Amino acid sequence: MTAGRRKSKRNKLEIYATILEVIRLGTDRITRISYGVGVPLDRLNVMASDLCSFGLARKMADDEGTRYSITPRGSEFLDTYWKMKGFLEIMGDGEY
Repeated sequence: MTAGRRKSKRNKLEIYATILEVIRLGTDRITRISYGVGVPLDRLNVMASDLCSFGLARKMADDEGTRYSITPRGSEFLDTYWKMKGFLEIMGDGEY
């Protein structure tokens, strides 16, 4: 980063989308998802729970622990999110 310029904070929607993208790319354990997203584990647990309650992700337990997967609705959300983000950037409104 250059002096005087800060990286903007991500909003909740951006973090939700990043969580889903990390899961879609094959990371399914909460600790690894936390590393991939750059969010502390305690905050990520709450957000992953939110995504499950929205029907965008699924939580599954197995012998090795808990795994997360993206649902078809979550994939649809992500596709729409990336399209809208692209439109907003083209229109010059990257901060939404």
